[in-house]
Amino acid sequence: MLSAMLSAAGYRVGLFTGPHLYSPLERFILSHHGRSAPMPEAQFTRYAAQVAQIIETWDRPELGLPTRFEAFTAMAYHWFEAQAVDIAVMEIGIGGRHDAVNLAEPIVSVITNISLEHTQMLGRTLAEIAHAKAGVLRAQGSGVIAPQQDEAKRVILDEAHRLGSADRLYFAETCCSVTRVGIRIGATAAESGQWLRVQMSAESDIVPVEMSDGHTPLFCPLLGRYQLENAATAITAAHALRVHGYQIGAADLRRGFADLRWPGRFEVLQGDPLIIADGAHTPYSMNQLCGSLQEYFPGRRIHFIIGALRDKDVRGIIQEAASVAASLTFTSMDTRRAVPADQLLAIWQALDSPLGQPAAHSPKSSCRASAIPDVGAAIHHAQACADRDDVICIAGSLSLAALAKEATRRQYAA
Repeated sequence: MLSAMLSAAGYRVGLFTGPHLYSPLERFILSHHGRSAPMPEAQFTRYAAQVAQIIETWDRPELGLPTRFEAFTAMAYHWFEAQAVDIAVMEIGIGGRHDAVNLAEPIVSVITNISLEHTQMLGRTLAEIAHAKAGVLRAQGSGVIAPQQDEAKRVILDEAHRLGSADRLYFAETCCSVTRVGIRIGATAAESGQWLRVQMSAESDIVPVEMSDGHTPLFCPLLGRYQLENAATAITAAHALRVHGYQIGAADLRRGFADLRWPGRFEVLQGDPLIIADGAHTPYSMNQLCGSLQEYFPGRRIHFIIGALRDKDVRGIIQEAASVAASLTFTSMDTRRAVPADQLLAIWQALDSPLGQPAAHSPKSSCRASAIPDVGAAIHHAQACADRDDVICIAGSLSLAALAKEATRRQYAA
């Protein structure tokens, strides 16, 4: 969202994100005047060869070899410099304090909602994880904070006070209000979106220039109620950038949001029955996804297809989905980090957690919980379980969302 607004404002923007869905080229994006393109394959190959040459002569064995993500980060810095970008929007890999991206000296540091994730590396408590994430704050920079639990917010405030930058800390929930005033759900992502009303707080000490008149709704092609929180955070970050001299106006916000494309996030893959793919991979994000499904489709049964990676809170993810699901189909992914489908089913069975929506009124009520390793077969099974008005949701990992997009594309072509 922030990259799109900056690009619409005429800035040459480098965007570095992860993970990718299909190709690592997706991680490196150059945007200008609303037009975006990934790093060309030839440049990627050249930069990768340069990194490989460095690794071949690596003389710091006590540090271990650079990771793939660290190599990608080095390539992003190199490419953005070569492309003479005006500003780079870079997503931290894991945590923040010790992440390769944190070698930068950011103008604005954005901390999105903190939940229990990557606990084996960042800490077992919310406070420990917040301490790792607060490491992206800088003494001379501004900080923008998405809504947080009190425990995480205290840690972030303590770090900002330690740095002497607490007066440049902006909390999105008090600076910007975003509400949904309309929704459109079509048979594809291109036919879907939501209209948002944006209002900046009069009490906010960010530059007091309205990004929106507060009356004319803003169109956002991305679905999901969590996008309201994301939008408020991104718009607050845009205001913080204005303090540092960047010119971003209401028209740039509208153009930027209208151009948004972000695959695998509440993405409509097909209709009849409706199939949605979402990369929710934590209990918090799964809770937000379930809330969106219930808001958008009240009274309609939801059938989940779930796959997950070992380093996630798999139990919590399943528990959240089961609370609203008419059926669960567990599937596998072709990666060593994935939990096999039968193990996912065993985790759910051990929860003693009943499925949330009774299916007794349906002639297909026998479809309750299954393990089907092949993603395409899992989708076929869920379709067999679903009535025409039901919703199928594929979630638990962005890797699974990518596989589901391919499987439904093949199914549609056939």
